[in-house]
Amino acid sequence: HVREVPDHQEVFVNVAEDQSVIVEILELVTEATDDACAAFHFNQLAEDNDAEDASEVQSVSLLNNSELPSWPAEARLYFLLGQQRIAKFNEQKVRGAAAVPAQDARNLVQIMMFVVRLPRQETDIVVSYNVPLHISDSSSSKKVAHEGNIQEAEAWFRNLVGSFEVKNWGLFK
Repeated sequence: HVREVPDHQEVFVNVAEDQSVIVEILELVTEATDDACAAFHFNQLAEDNDAEDASEVQSVSLLNNSELPSWPAEARLYFLLGQQRIAKFNEQKVRGAAAVPAQDARNLVQIMMFVVRLPRQETDIVVSYNVPLHISDSSSSKKVAHEGNIQEAEAWFRNLVGSFEVKNWGLFK
């Protein structure tokens, strides 16, 4: 299967475990304060996933810049944990003109999100990691994937976050 990915995104998929990492470079969201930007992006993801009625932010932490010294001092760094019940993109029921998720095909997915707010560059960088916690019996993933270990997944993602950096700041000009 090939899915189109917008120019502002990079998507990495582990098909065997039905996990994905998505890196997005977005215009800074002015309608969200710094401390609310991670939740804003999580809620936007829930909307994109047709999961507004089935999503929960579990925690948002402001990370200390000294923990991640590759980022400029004015960068605001957030780590969010949340869950969404999501149907795969090809498992939508069509009702009227809109596609809505097939309720019985929704998987419970842990969302880990690292948000870097860069005011000088007027940019929000959003790195999200999707780990299925419970795969619905009706989901196409049931045959190929298994449910993830949340502790291992979070340790792996925190390691990724610790090594994530911008190599060419000219990207923002």
